[in-house]
Order: sequence, then structure tokens, then C-alpha cells
Amino acid sequence: MTEPNFLELTNIGDSQAIASLMNRSLQPRGVTVEASFKDTCLHIWLKSNRVLNQQALVAFVRKVMMSLETESIITVRVYAQQTGESFPDWTEEFILTDIQPVEPAIPNFETPRKQGNLMPVSTAAKQQLKNSEFFTALRTFKFSSVVPYKDALSSELYSSNTVRLLLFFGLFPLAVRFIITTAGLEQIAWILGIYYSSIWGVVLYDLLKPTEFSWSNTLKCVLFTTFVGIPLLLFVQKVPPFSLLYTVTNEVGLTSRILGFVLGVGILEESCKALPVYLFLLRPGKLKDPLTSAFYGAMSGLGFAMAEGVGYSRMYALILAAGQSDFGSYILSNTIRFVSLPLLHAIWAGIVGYFLGLAAINPSRSGSIIFIGVAISAVLHGCYDTFAGDLLGFAILTFSILLFVAYLRRSKQMVDEMQQAELGYKTLRRF
Repeated sequence: MTEPNFLELTNIGDSQAIASLMNRSLQPRGVTVEASFKDTCLHIWLKSNRVLNQQALVAFVRKVMMSLETESIITVRVYAQQTGESFPDWTEEFILTDIQPVEPAIPNFETPRKQGNLMPVSTAAKQQLKNSEFFTALRTFKFSSVVPYKDALSSELYSSNTVRLLLFFGLFPLAVRFIITTAGLEQIAWILGIYYSSIWGVVLYDLLKPTEFSWSNTLKCVLFTTFVGIPLLLFVQKVPPFSLLYTVTNEVGLTSRILGFVLGVGILEESCKALPVYLFLLRPGKLKDPLTSAFYGAMSGLGFAMAEGVGYSRMYALILAAGQSDFGSYILSNTIRFVSLPLLHAIWAGIVGYFLGLAAINPSRSGSIIFIGVAISAVLHGCYDTFAGDLLGFAILTFSILLFVAYLRRSKQMVDEMQQAELGYKTLRRF
């Protein structure tokens, strides 16, 4: 084919001639061009064994097409595909009659240039081009790639604990709403208590990493405190001297209130939360690690917080119904009761549980160790109750959390100290 005939074919829009023209510049660079023409649209396939530069190659194709005098081609669609792949890496479409010449991004391409009369680009044409390129790009995506529904529905996905937790915490309140269609205030309060306490349970499990975890012991501690420990606590509150200590918490004098909250509320409630850990784990000799006992103590504390939250939620509702509170205060009070305070009850109970674990390591001083643990938590608990609602109360809660974390960080050192003390005690007894 002679050069004039070749150029004539390209100018009239012959797809094979246009492909040959582009191959002169691209084949030396490892890119093969194939072209086809259908319904005023020229399809150009750029094939190579590597991923091609979209901006540079589209600019090159535009320049070549602008140099031709063809009226049969209105739109040009460019595809780039790697050798051996079934789908293009990218695709782009432009309208031939509404573009201005663009300098090619690929240097030193020797392509025929011929200045023609070009129409100015209108705003409508620009928008049409953008829309065309947008929908063309959309068609390059496979549905199964952007929506991997088979993976989402596979059984393997649900074997992940992370996925299970996401599903539980994301769907639990919604699922309960479908199951319990006529829930009363107390039922809703229990649901909220279980929900938020479960979140803190996961957080504390990840923080403590108990070496001897079991669902059985966890449920024993939670359920015992919720349904046995709290009724026992309510009974003991009415027995002297605790009845007197609870009474002085309502007095004006600061000293009396602190004594009442520490020696009455603090001692009784922290002992109540520690009771299942003592009965089910320490006394049978199952405790060997203070972090494990701290975890079960914290779980007992969450059970206590759930039951207490139900009672307080009912009280808040009655106050709201009587017009003695507004909706904002009601929502805030419930949030504090169900979200923040369960963690604090778990922290204080976790401290006692931690000392119960130390007592198991150093049984010769177990009574003193348990006393220290209960005393620390009772003082923190009682002082917070005394100054609840003030900045000092906020500071006490902050210190409680930090102290708990400090115990966890010093666990190995404290265990070593307890083991050495017990070894020294046994050595002395031999003489």
C-alpha cells in the first residue's frame, strides 16, 4: 500500500489503517494497537505485557485522531489490556469533534500532524464527555469484585471472633427489638445493662488476657453476684452496724459521710462482688494467676453494675414522670449508669480479684492480702460516692482506672514477691 493510499484510508476512518498508523510509534515501545469501528465509535485496544500509562497514551491517541480528516468517527474509546488478562486495566472515551489538540505525554512520537479547523469546546460538550467517561469507567468493574457477596456469605468468615463480636454488638439491640415487641422499662434496662456490660467484658478480656478463661466460671461470677450477692447485700445493709453506716451517708458532715460510704457502702459492695471469686475459685484452690482472678472479679463487678443499673433506671424514670427532671438529665443519667459506671464497678472488683489471686500465691498471708485488696477498693468506692458529681469524684475515678492498669503492669513483680515471701515462710517453719 502506497503512502497516499494509506493516509487516505486513515482519513476516511479505516480502523485497520488507523491501527497501523499508531503501531508505527507504539510497537517499538512494546505496545500493540488493534482497532475496530462500530456505530460512529472507534474502539482502540492497546495491548502490552505491562500496565500502561493512561494519561500519556490517551493524549497520544487524541493527537493522532485530531490529525485525521474523518467525519465518520464521532467517539473514540481506548482500552488498555495486559497480555493474558481477560479484562482491560482501564478504559477511557472521548468525543472526537469536541476536543482540542492535546500534546502527547509520550515523547518523540513521530505521528502525522495536520492542522484542521477545530470547534471550540462548549460547556455542554465537556459535561457530556465527563458523563461518557464516567459510565465507561463503571462498565469496567465486575459486580463480584466490588460486591464480594460470596465471601460475605461464606462460613469461613463467621469463624472469626472479630466478625462475631461486630455482629453481636452491631445487631444485638435491633434483634432484641424484634424478639421482645412489648418490652417494659425493666426489661429494656436489663437489655441495656447486658449490652454495655458485654462490651466492657470484651475490653477487659483483651486487657487482662486471663490464662485460665472459662465461660462456666465467668457466668458463675456474673449470675451469683446478680441474683444471690445483691439480695444478700440488701439484707446485710439492714443489720447493725451497717444499717447505721448507711444512715450516716445522708448526713451533712463530710467526715460522717466518708466513714459511712467507705466502711458501709464500700466494704459491703466490694465484699459482695468478691464473694463468688472467693467461693468458686480461691477456696477450691483454682486460682494460680492474679490476672485471671482480676478478670473474674471484674466480671462479677459487671454483674453487680447490671442489677444496680436496672434499679436506678427505674428510679430515674419515676423522677422524670414526676416532673422533677428533664429529658436531657434522664438520658445523661442513664448513659452514665449503663456505660461508665459498669467499668468502674468492674475496676474496683478487679482490684479485689487481683489481690485474691495474690493471696492464692502467698497463702501464709492470705488474710492480710485479701484485707488490703478489699480496703483499697472500698476506700476508692466510698470516696467516689462521697464526692460523686464533683471534679474530685471524677479524679477518683480516673485514679482508679490508672491504679488498676498499674497493678496489671506490675503483676510479674508482685507475683515474684509473693512467691519469695511464701518460700521464706515455708523455710522458717522447717526450723
